[in-house]
Amino acid sequence: MLEPAVDFDRWALQVGGAVQRAGRYTLDRIRALPKVTQNTRHVCVEGWDAIGRFTGARLSDFLDLVGADSQAGYITVTCADDYYESLDMATARQPQSLLCYDMYDRPLDRGHGAPLRLQLPTKLGYKQAKYLMTLDVTHVLPTKRSYWGDQGYSWYGGL
Repeated sequence: MLEPAVDFDRWALQVGGAVQRAGRYTLDRIRALPKVTQNTRHVCVEGWDAIGRFTGARLSDFLDLVGADSQAGYITVTCADDYYESLDMATARQPQSLLCYDMYDRPLDRGHGAPLRLQLPTKLGYKQAKYLMTLDVTHVLPTKRSYWGDQGYSWYGGL
């Protein structure tokens, strides 16, 4: 499924795990965080790359909003297309790591991961999950850590 059906009117990011304020976070609530726009390079493991203009909230600001446990080591996400990914907390809190909702000054379209995706300039493209549905803060990585990592690619996926 390349572009999963997501009901934008009902969508909210479900947050749980080692956080003080678990629950559903709407796109409007995420958009209320300080807005960051950056032109960064997206690098695909298949050999292509592109410069894009991405806008969103710093993942670190969102983690502060939900009260992420400062001792937790990871975040995990699941997506509307059954993709799943995890990041170490240092990557999640890196200042350029975004919960991205706009691309080229317009809301993300379905093909680019609407309504919300990870945008991680320090990672290969397969770490940048699209169509986010859940985000959990955790002390231990789950058995299913990373869609491509579980198939033999590097879990870290760094540039």
